[in-house]
Amino acid sequence: MTLLRVEIPNGEILYRYAKPNLFPIGQEDIPAAVFNDAELSCDWAKFQASPECTFHFREGRTVIIEIEICDEIKNPSNPKNSDKLEVAWKQEVVHDPRKKEDDPVHGENHSHSLIIGSKKKGVTVAIKKKSKIRSLDVLKKFWESTRLSP
Repeated sequence: MTLLRVEIPNGEILYRYAKPNLFPIGQEDIPAAVFNDAELSCDWAKFQASPECTFHFREGRTVIIEIEICDEIKNPSNPKNSDKLEVAWKQEVVHDPRKKEDDPVHGENHSHSLIIGSKKKGVTVAIKKKSKIRSLDVLKKFWESTRLSP
């Protein structure tokens, strides 16, 4: 059973985890595909002090992307008509802590959060615009190891 969901306010940071092989060698720009899930699973920085110590990281999702929550993400506009908010594209950003029984494989995760809603291009563009890679060193090490592999 999931605990009560609470809306995450603007200005807060969520961590999204990605595998480094999603980034072509030399590409520091975050691929929009990282943000495509209708229920985009993240960890809220308020409750996750060490994202490098999570199961995501241990399972190979070592690129940590920091997303700053804002109205542009929650209520995105259509890039073809930036004055028009797209009600159907609205995103619900909620704290969704998990108990051990919610995820028997990974266990409890008090920082678990979701960005819920259809991820049309305007939405992924808004999320991408407010995101940054926490450490480019992880990508650079991956690219170097890829170059050295036979």
